Amino acid sequence: MIYGAMLAGGSGTRIKTSVIPKQFIEINGQPIILYTLKNMLKVERFDYIYIAVRDDYKDYLRKQVEDNIEQKHKVRIISGGKERIDSINSVTGAIVSDNGLREDDVIVIHDAVRPFVTEKILNDSIDCAAQYGACVCGLPCADTILHSKSGKIVEDIPNRAELFSGQAPDSFRLMHFIDMKNNLTEEQKKVITGTSQICTFNNQPIYIIEGDAINFKITTDSDLVMVKHLLGENK
Repeated sequence: MIYGAMLAGGSGTRIKTSVIPKQFIEINGQPIILYTLKNMLKVERFDYIYIAVRDDYKDYLRKQVEDNIEQKHKVRIISGGKERIDSINSVTGAIVSDNGLREDDVIVIHDAVRPFVTEKILNDSIDCAAQYGACVCGLPCADTILHSKSGKIVEDIPNRAELFSGQAPDSFRLMHFIDMKNNLTEEQKKVITGTSQICTFNNQPIYIIEGDAINFKITTDSDLVMVKHLLGENK
């Protein structure tokens, strides 16, 4: 089976114009996470999409899905955890509990605040994970990267030809992903900021599929302005 997943339990602090988590900021009456979900559901290969969310937003999201999503039977809303690894555990645990575990199962883990993910990215992620076991979406770096520990003095300028900007989704053969996750030490679990790190901690090769500039992450107020423009927000 093929599963989509979103870890939507975060409460990002770099959006200064909103007091609610950015994935639940409404544009034209619908939260950003719903736009992301709609784009994921365009890929009919997904059997289910699991969303790990804060308990205080579960009822709100269920109502949004009920009112606005035609394929609501494919959506599973579950409780997220305090840390990223806790939400990952919630998603994988719910999948196995609901459906069992098969050797060829694939999971595609996407950011709730990348609402413009394309069908090509999602399909390429599924295919790459099925073939190689683990893959990440990335783009060649367009800008020169400056390395500075102090933030004041440039110590090094890495070769841009060898650098990629990581996007999402991160995708895996589910059985192998669960095994790698279970191999993590408690210290490693504390420092995980992205699911692909589970692979690097396990010395698992991660293949890169080509991303898209439109698949950007909403991180700052400027990003939010861009999203509202692209979605044609009604004033």
